[in-house]
Amino acid sequence: MKLSWKISFMVQLLVKNQLSVEERLFDDFFRAAHGTLQSLENDYNVKGVVEQVFGAPTLPENESQAHFRNSVPWSTLSRLYDYALKGETGDVHPIDIVISGSNVLKLATSENDMPSAEWDRLVAMGDGRFALDDGQPVELSKVALLAKVDSRTVRNAIAAGELKSFKHDDEIRIENASARQWLLGRRGFKPTVIDGDHSSIQLKDVSTPHQFGALLSQKNKQLNLTGPGSKTTPLPITGNAQAQLESGIFTLPLDAVFPLADFYQLDRKELLDCVMRVFFTEELQMLTKQ
Repeated sequence: MKLSWKISFMVQLLVKNQLSVEERLFDDFFRAAHGTLQSLENDYNVKGVVEQVFGAPTLPENESQAHFRNSVPWSTLSRLYDYALKGETGDVHPIDIVISGSNVLKLATSENDMPSAEWDRLVAMGDGRFALDDGQPVELSKVALLAKVDSRTVRNAIAAGELKSFKHDDEIRIENASARQWLLGRRGFKPTVIDGDHSSIQLKDVSTPHQFGALLSQKNKQLNLTGPGSKTTPLPITGNAQAQLESGIFTLPLDAVFPLADFYQLDRKELLDCVMRVFFTEELQMLTKQ
């Protein structure tokens, strides 16, 4: 009997290890949410909540899971997973993805049932990605999550001068441009995908590094500036520098702006205003201060 139990346990463990990360997280949240909503019904003496989310109580577990996959809570967390790990936003604003995901997880938490800490890391990763794309400094721990390394690796990069950091409220934060450039060189990091909303944005409306890179990347594709058969004179910078530009990293001197404008067929003044607005905020404020 004991041997049979051990074999059963080993089989379950093997199956669990073979599950994809997303499937494992689904299974974890399914059980936490089911337990918490069942407690809600019991403690508040209400009925029907579990059935609405998971289907009829008589359903086998696999059918109940299939029902749950079509629910709003799982759709919300699926978007969080795609954004945090893959940089995919779909048609939802990134900050809404992170906030909604965090709320769904809190509402599935009770005294006896709660989602695993892996979900908390996904929320932190999503929050870090949003800060990165929005041009804000990023917390050290969140840079580590995005790079899929431990915090010690990030601290070593700071000590080696590879990352620029500062302290805020006893917390180490990484400067946005520095974090973007460093993460771009990490194999574990996936840059945020350029979606339709960002790719169609006008230069005068660009306000974040992500939007800046998205616009240049889209212009490159539309005009076939570097693709096969391109007849455009190459930019006087390395391919790596151009890849960084189209990822929202600007490390070039300001006198490179006009050649960039000509190459991407953009208005010179508008591009200069954009670069100053997005990447040289303090300097622009000083220049325009009355």
